[in-house]
Amino acid sequence: MILIKKRSIGQAHEEVIREITKRCEGRVRVTEDGEYTWDPEEPVCIHVDEPFAEPMRSGASLFGEKFSEQYQASLYRITPRRDDGTDAVYTYGNRLRDYPVAGVEITRKSAGAVRNAIDALFKKIGYVPAHACGEITWKGDGREGGIDQIRESIIDRLVSNPKSRRAIAITWFPVQDISADEPPCLQIVQCLIDQNNRLNLVCVFRSNDMLSAWGQNAFGLAHLQKYICEQVNLKRKGDEPRLSQGWLETVSISAHMYFHRDQLELNLFLEKIKTGELFQSFQRR
Repeated sequence: MILIKKRSIGQAHEEVIREITKRCEGRVRVTEDGEYTWDPEEPVCIHVDEPFAEPMRSGASLFGEKFSEQYQASLYRITPRRDDGTDAVYTYGNRLRDYPVAGVEITRKSAGAVRNAIDALFKKIGYVPAHACGEITWKGDGREGGIDQIRESIIDRLVSNPKSRRAIAITWFPVQDISADEPPCLQIVQCLIDQNNRLNLVCVFRSNDMLSAWGQNAFGLAHLQKYICEQVNLKRKGDEPRLSQGWLETVSISAHMYFHRDQLELNLFLEKIKTGELFQSFQRR
């Protein structure tokens, strides 16, 4: 495993680009989608001590402040589905705050007034007549009615038990994702409160574009962490100490860079890294 520990998100982003470039330049992997990547073939663990320390974004990143703000909001807010063919395949906010749940919709064949009245009475006690038909329907995932994992599994759990190791939320939805061409990259978020009353966040990615995506991922996750911390504090009793935001850690199981597709952004990062190394060398003289 490749381990990177930095104070800020921006510093960590530049360091992971430098490390993957050093390890992988000249060694190319072709993905199942035919993309060319640099892939160190080891998980990458990035530990950020102060998620809101500057720089939160590297100056080499092509994404501006406005995009970052929009992206971070989508991690912990539900994006209503329009079901008109323009919806995203998934959003992290929908999976984390409106996780899909199955239901059964019962339909009955038409019958006489007396039979319908009898069925209605039995329905109140949960009886389903033999002539009824059931169809599985799905709620949530942007349509409401799903599970708000951030509230139920993380916030409420940490309020009731600050030492819990079960404050966890997932995005993987097997019914859809096993056969999906674009399943979620972020899989797990888990919060832990340490002995210094800091709320720390650990996140696991099954696949992670470290060049163009990780910086935005970390920026959004830092805001998700802040939101959870604030909500737990609001629900704590008056005599309980307030939590502060702790460290953020991401584990990217398949970490990679699309060096050809994102050549412009990679060049910007490498130029910035080289400038920083030259400046440090000059300072040591």
